[in-house]
Amino acid sequence: MASHSRLDRREFLALSALTSVATLLPESVYASQSSETDGISLETTGDAQNGYGVTILYRGRAIARHRNGGEFSAVFQNDERSLEDRVDDWKAASWKGDGRQVHLSGEMQLINLRTTVFVEVRYEIVSTQVIKKTIHLRQADMFALLYQITNRLDPETVPAKLWSFDHADCKGGALHEYFPAAGFRTQNGVTVGLLTDSGYRNQWSRIIRRDGTPVKPAPARIPDLNLYSLPNIADRAERGSFIQQTFGESTVQMSGEGSHIRVDLAAPSAWKKSGNVKVEQQDGVVKLSPSTVKDFVLVPLSARGGDIYSVALKYRSAVPVSIHAWDVDDEFHKLGDLTLFNDTAPASPSVFAEFHHSFVVPALQGVGAAIVLSLPDFLAEAELRSEGGKLPSFEVSDLEVSRIVTRNEPYHRLEMDRPQSKTTFIFVSDTVLDTLSGYRLASQLHLADGMGFKGGDTEKVLYADVMMLSWIGEQEGLRPMLAPSIWYSAAGEMYLRDSFYSLNGIYDRTLNEKVFALWADNQGEDGAINTLVEPKIANLERKSNDSTPLWLMWALLNRRRFGTKLPMDKVRRAAEYCLAAYDPKREAVCTAKFVMGQLDVIQYPEGTSILCENQGMLAVLLRTIRELEIPQLSATIAENYIAKAEAGYRSYYDASLGFLCPSRNIRDAIGFADIFPEFLSLWLFNRKILTDEMVISHLNRIPVMLPRNNCPFPEEGGSVRPIFIGLPQGGKDWSYFNEKWHPMVSDSYAAGYANKAADGVYYNGGSWMRIEICGYVTGKLHGWEKSEHAIANRMWAELHIDENYPTSQEYLPTDERNRFFGYHRVFAWNAFVLRALEMIKLRSQEMDPGHLE
Repeated sequence: MASHSRLDRREFLALSALTSVATLLPESVYASQSSETDGISLETTGDAQNGYGVTILYRGRAIARHRNGGEFSAVFQNDERSLEDRVDDWKAASWKGDGRQVHLSGEMQLINLRTTVFVEVRYEIVSTQVIKKTIHLRQADMFALLYQITNRLDPETVPAKLWSFDHADCKGGALHEYFPAAGFRTQNGVTVGLLTDSGYRNQWSRIIRRDGTPVKPAPARIPDLNLYSLPNIADRAERGSFIQQTFGESTVQMSGEGSHIRVDLAAPSAWKKSGNVKVEQQDGVVKLSPSTVKDFVLVPLSARGGDIYSVALKYRSAVPVSIHAWDVDDEFHKLGDLTLFNDTAPASPSVFAEFHHSFVVPALQGVGAAIVLSLPDFLAEAELRSEGGKLPSFEVSDLEVSRIVTRNEPYHRLEMDRPQSKTTFIFVSDTVLDTLSGYRLASQLHLADGMGFKGGDTEKVLYADVMMLSWIGEQEGLRPMLAPSIWYSAAGEMYLRDSFYSLNGIYDRTLNEKVFALWADNQGEDGAINTLVEPKIANLERKSNDSTPLWLMWALLNRRRFGTKLPMDKVRRAAEYCLAAYDPKREAVCTAKFVMGQLDVIQYPEGTSILCENQGMLAVLLRTIRELEIPQLSATIAENYIAKAEAGYRSYYDASLGFLCPSRNIRDAIGFADIFPEFLSLWLFNRKILTDEMVISHLNRIPVMLPRNNCPFPEEGGSVRPIFIGLPQGGKDWSYFNEKWHPMVSDSYAAGYANKAADGVYYNGGSWMRIEICGYVTGKLHGWEKSEHAIANRMWAELHIDENYPTSQEYLPTDERNRFFGYHRVFAWNAFVLRALEMIKLRSQEMDPGHLE
């Protein structure tokens, strides 16, 4: 790594408020604020005759426990599902421990299965506010048992409210939210929360869709639909208020006669209209004529959370038709999208086509649901209007909605003498704000604490979020996967790029090696590594983007960090593919059909050799192949060959402009992607390719945005910088895209930039944390004096720009008029920031619990 001075922490404290330091310093005084001193404790209850359980105390008073003084409930079946045993509220036969840790032990006698399951339940207070609970199971009587476990948290007294990660006052039901967390708040303002260990360790998944065209239907078997469930408000008087986790339960759609129960729908005359949309009915056909693309009609329906519904209709339209299901309030305002996205029927101008879809309804927070019919919002209004200026009408008929009958069954396997465990965390605090932001932030911070992670608030959030996005991708193999976000991967999509950055930000060896191996298994015949992989359907994107180069870098990193034995035959094939795809003539000039970075949706069918980021990636890739020591191949990568590629990367710097041009034909835009290869070179090889002047000048030309008086360093003029922005010569200092100027983005998107509709959104000036922080770290290693302030401000911004979402976000919009934060509000790959901060001594690997593996 290039020489640099260690950040002086005393100087930092003098320069900024303590709240800013909390985002940066390993031993921050703000890392775990609390008004309690050992406020929580454990008490064993029960007796030898009736069994033992544990009650959680707060300041000496009972506050929560599992129902009836037990510890968990379970369902067991044999693998053919012909025999079943149920155990309710298991209690221990013996215990040992004290107020800080308790070890319960005993057995379960399964009468029908003629099997004994040995049980240990361990409680441990791991911080002043967090308790870790682990349930261990073992059996030695039969090949395998299928099982599920239900863990409850019941308040000792009637609580003021139940909350969940997405609702400060949760109405109950099966929760499928951005982050698995729920709890209750006592009448005197104490918050209790129930959290779960990572899905790859507790073996849960959040998959509720299967990829498809034109929709993503609910899969036939849905794992862990009831991972978190709360009683509905109407049921609480009878059932009580509680939070319940269920691990290992699969919801199976029934088929055949009686499997669909039809839902009564209102007549078209009673459909709800939004905007100036005309609804006409004739001979069973309903004609919808919107005036704007924002107009729609809603068809109300009665729905229950936790159920699966199907919708079928016929339609005729010259343009695509959007068909969604929403969670709605009593005035039919949208509270949530039940079908998520990609639910658009293709155009069928001449004949009536059939549309079928099925979708999961998680906990409803409104009064019911509605089917929504409209023109697609991804098409610009100008594209849809005819020469006469009117929007097209569309017709629908035979609309039917049905509830699909389901059954629940266990799917986790307890094999002979192969113990299984489930780990949960309970936190108790009187400092949590009674707001959505308060519950969200507390859930993430306390999970990180429970897992033993050290750092400031933003660092803890990044770690907690990536651990909650590490699931299993299949019910049978229990192989771990890494989801970009719960929204983005509700169908189980896993992307190489997200996997690489997320898992190389943490020190979890199991995840790094197993997910790396999954991508190795997915290698194509040509040696290319796929861009994405899914458990329920093939989705092939083996292309010349950055997927295969990143996989090779990952191979090098795993060998360095963990001593991983690499699949060298696959490594060779991947390296050979890269050399053939990116520099077939060995001229040290990168040629590719795609951007070798996160903007790989832009395609160059004939190939291009004019992109700065691609050239820098080639230079780093060549050195990676050399360092991998592939027999008979690595030795062919000569140092002068790499040097020529590095010189080509430097040639994109224009001294008169003072920055690296993103392309040979673009001189009026600047971005972080163009210095990211420099970061990779510093990280992987401790090697500078660009000069200090190039990096410093480039960073100084990227404008600061989103000024906030309460950020750590308001004098910097802004808390974030954009991933890509215009720098036109003359006129104002910077600009967003418009319908005529949109470098690096396809012309097909041009209309979307008209009338400032997408200012500050996504690649058009959005602030992306991972690549931005990496840019600042690059600057620090090149002597950029603003790096510490830029890092502190950007770490702060992630939690505070959108106060309702103190989470790891896909990107922050930078135009106050377009406060669109995207769907991916809990995003995995920002965890890479943790590794980047290590490079400038703001973190150390000992702060990550994975370093102990």
